[in-house]
Amino acid sequence: MKKILGMYSVLLLVVSFNSVAAGQTYTTTDDGERTVTISLSNVVVAAEQSHAKRKTLFSNFSDYTYATYFCCSGTSISGPNAQHGFGTFWVALPLTPKLNVTLTQVEAPFFTLSGAPSIAVWLAADANGLPGDTISGPVDVSLPPGFFGCCALSTARFASVPLTKGTQYWIVIGTDSNSMDSNDVWLLNTTDMRHHPIATYSNGTWRATTGLVPAIDIFGK
Repeated sequence: MKKILGMYSVLLLVVSFNSVAAGQTYTTTDDGERTVTISLSNVVVAAEQSHAKRKTLFSNFSDYTYATYFCCSGTSISGPNAQHGFGTFWVALPLTPKLNVTLTQVEAPFFTLSGAPSIAVWLAADANGLPGDTISGPVDVSLPPGFFGCCALSTARFASVPLTKGTQYWIVIGTDSNSMDSNDVWLLNTTDMRHHPIATYSNGTWRATTGLVPAIDIFGK
């Protein structure tokens, strides 16, 4: 699994400037898919991760408490009525467990730029290399307001969903009826700059692509 276009291409495609909390500003690419901050937050908090309590199914967080992920650039996650006017944009990461396990929790750095401070996380079956039917969720996650900083995390909890060894699933980060106007950002990881398979959703269609994976912890038992 891994993410979307790199930070340098983001800077070349900037077309809009918007205000967020505490006078911060950010830019959005001309397709609305990526966001990078112009002014950094002065707020840095220690990450509270759950590795010691759960089985880690996947993680690309760093071991640095105050640099768990990249503060300043990420992929947009937006609903159809988002203020930026680009419409719905979701991202999904493939997950293939090496053992029979259960999915219990997803942690990631999500922040709201405008609209409802909420994001939806769900588990989907695979359908010919793309996200298919929903297996569990969506789980609605309340988000902090515009905050390009580090290292707060948001958590989606699942009721021990069984996963079968060797079967591909998808962790989908998107919006639902509670976040129709949300314009959120999912910040990047700092541990792997290679491109990996992901899927993106826009204009009513899932598309297979490759890119950097945003920062995420996936836990089970």
